Amino acid sequence: MSDGPCVSNAGPLIHLARISGLDLLAKIFGKVLVVDEVYLEAVTRGKEAGATDALLIERGAKEGWLEVKKVELSDEVRGLAGRAGIEVAEACSIQLAYEKKLPIILDDAAARAFARGLGLEVMGSIGVLLRALKMGLVSKGEALRKLDELSRVMWLSPDVYEEAMRAFKGGQSA
Repeated sequence: MSDGPCVSNAGPLIHLARISGLDLLAKIFGKVLVVDEVYLEAVTRGKEAGATDALLIERGAKEGWLEVKKVELSDEVRGLAGRAGIEVAEACSIQLAYEKKLPIILDDAAARAFARGLGLEVMGSIGVLLRALKMGLVSKGEALRKLDELSRVMWLSPDVYEEAMRAFKGGQSA
């Protein structure tokens, strides 16, 4: 039982891999699409740097639930990224989600705001954990532990962390 495919940027893949939560993406969405620039960042460069999370992400591609899509890096996409203050890989990911009318997983605030402005359904790493909790894929205790681990592998403002804690404890949306 999955919600259907989504698009992800590199950050959430890396963050979820680092807290042993990457499998939640496959369970929630069935298929996760990433642009080739994201794969280059998360896997190719990650392996060059010796990051173990890169191997876990690569395994998702080998297992078939993570699918790499070629997206042309047009001048328009490059300009869009620059004007919005987002990375090219984020802009390409947003473009793919927009074209395919799919939800997107982004952790960067500027990229999330831009994607929402296009009418896309957006969630971040915390939202993935919350969705996993609501679907019964993780217990409340496990979700809270993973949130704590997440706070150690990515920057979370105290307000965001507290809001997420309340949502996990009370079942409200974060």
